[in-house]
Amino acid sequence: MAQRIASVSHVIIETPSEWRGRIVAALNEPTFRVSISPESTLVDQPEDDEQLTLLKQFLRFKIGLPTDTSLTVQLFETPHDGGFLGQFHPNQWMHMQMMSEMHGISAHQSLRVSFTLPDGKWLNFSTDIPENNPFWSPTSIMSLISMAVAVIVLSIWVVRRLTVPLRSFAQAARRLGKDVKAEPLAETGPLEVQEAAKAFNEMQDRLQRMIENRTQMLAAISHDLRTPITLMRLRSELVEDETDRQKMLETLDEMEHMISLTLEFARQESETEERRKVDISALVGSICNDLEDAGKDVSFEDCEKTLFECAPVGMKRVVSNLVENAVKYGEAAYVTVTSDDNDVEIKICDKGPGIPEDQLTKVLQPFYRCEASRNRDTGGVGLGLSIAQSIVEAHGGQLMLRNRDEGGLEVKVLLPR
Repeated sequence: MAQRIASVSHVIIETPSEWRGRIVAALNEPTFRVSISPESTLVDQPEDDEQLTLLKQFLRFKIGLPTDTSLTVQLFETPHDGGFLGQFHPNQWMHMQMMSEMHGISAHQSLRVSFTLPDGKWLNFSTDIPENNPFWSPTSIMSLISMAVAVIVLSIWVVRRLTVPLRSFAQAARRLGKDVKAEPLAETGPLEVQEAAKAFNEMQDRLQRMIENRTQMLAAISHDLRTPITLMRLRSELVEDETDRQKMLETLDEMEHMISLTLEFARQESETEERRKVDISALVGSICNDLEDAGKDVSFEDCEKTLFECAPVGMKRVVSNLVENAVKYGEAAYVTVTSDDNDVEIKICDKGPGIPEDQLTKVLQPFYRCEASRNRDTGGVGLGLSIAQSIVEAHGGQLMLRNRDEGGLEVKVLLPR
């Protein structure tokens, strides 16, 4: 406030005397009053107050008053009235804050100054000193909250813009894991994203060609092998010994069966069946009922309707394979279907000898046979579980094996919705 008084004083001193009245009238405000009078409106006080002494020194220096010029400064306590506080410029607030912190000037005081002009008249000031405005005022809090909300909204928008390509890549990778013939990724966006999408699509195309080439190769091998097998079958008819002829025919039948299953395994990964929503509990129940009608020891715990989007023929092949294995190698099959908002679970338990722990993962590999618990006379070639796992993984699920504590093997199929 003293700085403002000094600035106004400079203006009035430099103004011609005939214009000062108009300048003073224009400067007057409810909280900042200026007047020119023949005599001082203040009574000088003894300079025993440190605040007054500092203020006088400050004003005399800022205004440039000679030492012989009369200067009177007074401080008065004023009633609490904050109605005028909003009228002050931020610079005035800063000066008031500095004076308050440096010299202990309390809020709600009135500063009055009077000094002689060069023409002998007195220039008088009477101004109110506003109270200190706390930093955490409602206005500052609302401003901070508004700024924080704006920053958060902008940050969310920027992060979403940056993560959309990553989300698209993740979705494309999941689609590729379920269907190698899925639609290619759109090559749009920034240059780096376009390059990544192009590389992803090239990888998908190479995978498709690799699977197609493998299937064609196996088909060609199968076709070439069938010719010598047919010739050997014809020649076996010329063998006179009935026992030797029968063994040769059984060996040829087993070779032909292995070729057929190998082709089926390769074709399963290259073909894509149209998917639709089916009642998975009804599908599993119908398979169990058919086996039970055929005299097999199969029990199915009925459950409520469970809709699931899948390849019906492929899923039926998975369940049939697993249930038939449980009946064939585990004497019986106990089947349950459960579901929640995230997954559908099909569980098949038997009461057989189970599988050695070190072979639980190996039996899922193509052509691997666990001879300790599987009879070679059944004709299996070690592809049944591999085909089932391939179909389950094409649906984004998992096929898991576990030996039960009470005996027997537990096969769990976990399918995400």
